[in-house]
Amino acid sequence: MKKTPIYLALGLAAAPIYAQGVDKSAANYKQGPISDYTDLIGKALDTSAKDELPEDLNKEELYKILGLESIKSYSQSSSPDGTEWINKIQLDNGGNHEGIFKLLSSSKHKGLSAADIAPAGADLAGQISFNLASVEPMIKSIAKLSGEEDLAEIENGMKEEVPQLGMTGSDLLKKLDLRLNFVLDLDEAQKIPTPFGELDKPNLTIRIDGLSWIWEKVGPMVIGGSGLPFSKTDEGETSTYALPEEMAAQFMGYSPVLKVDKAGDFIWLSSTSDFLNKCSSGENTLAQSDAFKATMKGLPSDGQIFGYASKSFYNFFDQAIGSMEQQGMLDGADEVTKNQLNTARKHMTKVTHGAAQLLTTDSTGILWSERGVQTIEQQILEAMKALEEQEKAEEKAAEEKAAEEAPAEA
Repeated sequence: MKKTPIYLALGLAAAPIYAQGVDKSAANYKQGPISDYTDLIGKALDTSAKDELPEDLNKEELYKILGLESIKSYSQSSSPDGTEWINKIQLDNGGNHEGIFKLLSSSKHKGLSAADIAPAGADLAGQISFNLASVEPMIKSIAKLSGEEDLAEIENGMKEEVPQLGMTGSDLLKKLDLRLNFVLDLDEAQKIPTPFGELDKPNLTIRIDGLSWIWEKVGPMVIGGSGLPFSKTDEGETSTYALPEEMAAQFMGYSPVLKVDKAGDFIWLSSTSDFLNKCSSGENTLAQSDAFKATMKGLPSDGQIFGYASKSFYNFFDQAIGSMEQQGMLDGADEVTKNQLNTARKHMTKVTHGAAQLLTTDSTGILWSERGVQTIEQQILEAMKALEEQEKAEEKAAEEKAAEEAPAEA
């Protein structure tokens, strides 16, 4: 039998991994210091959150707390695929995941699950995994940037016992290792009335992984406090809470259902029992559909954060905005908002397959990947333009306010 050279074997084995990373052959491949991005973050904070942030905020210290300081460099690429782009940004921290990245990378919940929950044809699906065991020091460090008084308030709050749970806030955070999944499907066969016309009826399912233990402590309080006549059905280690079918008319045709699966460590919430059954069956899933596979082509198959939107969702969104404009519901919006909506609608027409975003952490760093209709540079330029427009609008509003108040002061 002909043997494969060891260097070639290693190359072939690694090929799928590198195929998911930044495309160094792309014409717009770029690398540089992470300050390129932290400078943009700083400008965004100064423009959008200046009223909420302390005047003497030390941004460098904030970046350190958030885990951005451990990132020394980045590389990025945007590769064309028809009218869409495969964008990737690799953040090099040598696997030293701190701050927000530690919350994501240390979770026991691995792999993509939302696409296996969502039925084929679903319009939105997403998930995020996070372990809050390390969040308390980060919260305290951020509070300290605002002053010792804010820090003391946080420290005292962490020591207080959480009602019904028999543990302090600090102990609770150490136990919370979760994965949140959501699925939204727009049913074209059913319509619901809205202020801007009839639209496809949305069905929603949420699955929380890793939190079934808490239901035994707070479940009765949640059900009792709702004031609704939920019925309970037990089957093995699964308890299902549902409303009478005749009440659906009071909820626009919805009949909310909640299911606690102790064996799987899942808590399910859904708009209807039928949609919950579709999401929990494991059959004919979004992950198995051609539309999803086409959207995910060229993207990683794993991640701590994941989001997906179908082409039909963008069609729906475009239709909704168009209907609102026709009825004059956006006449009172400022120019910045109108410009942003018009730009968004133009982008929607370029969607061929769908959109997806993933954040993946590994032993080398952090990889952000997406399928979209703009390159990374185009997105940055558009974001900077929006910030400049917002800044100008705020300056104009301040000048107009000063002009109005001037006669009164005189």
